[in-house]
Amino acid sequence: MEDIPAEDISIIEFGEEDANEISELFKLAWPLAKEYPTHWRQKRMYTPEQVVADMRNGFHYFGSRFQGEIVGLYKAKITENGLFGEHQTVRPECRATGLASAMYLQFAEYGRAHGCKRNYCNILVGQEIGERLMKKYGFRPWEEPYYQAEDLLVQMYERLL
Repeated sequence: MEDIPAEDISIIEFGEEDANEISELFKLAWPLAKEYPTHWRQKRMYTPEQVVADMRNGFHYFGSRFQGEIVGLYKAKITENGLFGEHQTVRPECRATGLASAMYLQFAEYGRAHGCKRNYCNILVGQEIGERLMKKYGFRPWEEPYYQAEDLLVQMYERLL
């Protein structure tokens, strides 16, 4: 796949009809995320049924298509604390294209449009790319780092909207 021109990056919401393709992207990208423990990477490779169940439980899946294929996505849910985002996944050949940045901008827009006071998410402690994006988009550490799962120390970050 060729590089994605910036003008071709638009973030859209996916529906249940996209569950198979979302699952395939997870199965492609998560095995390569070696900074995460194996058990966590396996857990993040959702089946289409898990994606649909997420959607029916209030999670919205947002991302981008390029040449007809889903090339990146994240999921978000409105909670009492604001708009929580997680599970950002980008096709390996589409990293460093601006896709993750476009998703962080849309994350704020969606939160504001739905009356949320903050965006928040967890970033793996020591993951330079995630920490750099947090700084770039005005997120700050929120509370103390904690173990989201065994061997998975994360820092929650928030951005007031």
